[in-house]
Amino acid sequence: MRRPLLGVFVILIFLTFIYTEKKPLEGSFDNEVVMIEGIVKNKIEKKVYDEYEVDKFLVRDYTRRKKLEIGDKLSIQGKFKSLDKMKYEDFDYGRYIKSRGYNGIIYIQKYDIIGSNFIYRYLGNIKVYLRETYRYLYKNNSDFINSILLGEKENLTDEEKDMFQRTGTSHIIAISGLHTGILCVLITFVIGGINRFYKLVVLFIFIFLYCIMVGGSPSIVRSIAFITVLYLSVFFDKKRDGMSTLSLIGTFLVLDNPYIIYSISFQLSFLSTMSIIYFYTYINNIIKVKLISVTLSANILTLPIMYYNFKGISLISIISNMIVVPFIGIIIYLSIVSVMLFKINIEISKFVAYLNKTIINSIYFLLNKTSDLNFAYVEIEEPCKYYVFIYYILIFLYMIYKELSVIKEQENGLQGYYKEY
Repeated sequence: MRRPLLGVFVILIFLTFIYTEKKPLEGSFDNEVVMIEGIVKNKIEKKVYDEYEVDKFLVRDYTRRKKLEIGDKLSIQGKFKSLDKMKYEDFDYGRYIKSRGYNGIIYIQKYDIIGSNFIYRYLGNIKVYLRETYRYLYKNNSDFINSILLGEKENLTDEEKDMFQRTGTSHIIAISGLHTGILCVLITFVIGGINRFYKLVVLFIFIFLYCIMVGGSPSIVRSIAFITVLYLSVFFDKKRDGMSTLSLIGTFLVLDNPYIIYSISFQLSFLSTMSIIYFYTYINNIIKVKLISVTLSANILTLPIMYYNFKGISLISIISNMIVVPFIGIIIYLSIVSVMLFKINIEISKFVAYLNKTIINSIYFLLNKTSDLNFAYVEIEEPCKYYVFIYYILIFLYMIYKELSVIKEQENGLQGYYKEY
């Protein structure tokens, strides 16, 4: 077999689906008062409550009076809500929370701070500083900046989210390979490349800490793990197979949390990467425009997910991505420069932010105009899962056929009959 890791990953996905569907309910502690200890790893300010990530639980404070900070080590008492009993009509909210890696939700009643964790406290302070500085410098554009740099897309308005969805550019407001790749290029430029082992270590430390700071969603973990393997292969001058690397990363993530297979972030992240790895070369040989080729290839395996989960398909994603993607790197770099200059010279910092806001506002203007086009987005009232199954069966049969063809060509090459000889 040409890519055994891919086969293992596919089989694991299938077995995991059976396991999670047949697993008995674990809701015996529902509504009981429990005690847990853990470190506050993240804090999100929702509209009606504050939410804290503590160990493997989401802790919610509806009073908004608990003064907890990232890095605090706590002993918490609260009412436990089982995820097995959180189903609302056709949406399994409990399974969604499980897919994010949590075991339950606790409504906090009282707590004691019993210590602190230096790394989480330090990274939490940096995150708060960046968030508040961007809010000061960018005002109305700060939620967009905090989304693409800190992974905080909760504060984006429904109109903004709808605009990105209708134009097929939602991937830019969720930290993924595009964003981490841009940051890694910046880091390698600052440290002078990765021609020394200690520079490689510095790069990995930076991206590992960044992963912790922004929350470590499936798309972030996948992209950082993928980039880690890429830089290791470059440093040691070794060839790598992107599909096998992706399969290995996916295998570890599924073994760590079987319910991750239900995460739309996981599905889109892995399918888009797999689609680009597999189809990009074929498409680019025909079109010869990299950005269009990447957009088309990414959509081949993600289109059914968008169709079924978001009940719609964007018909202008190619145009929209050509508007947005070339400027994302510029926006990220200018955002970092503006916050670095903030403590040095606030006027220069504001000037850089002004330039950046001009670019962001221009992009928003163009995306709004394109999203308002009548043919921009096709809404599906009742998506059919059987269409999704048929689509994937046909695509994967084609991929298997191409794999077998490559294996046959390689065998003929070894025997001296390969067509290029």
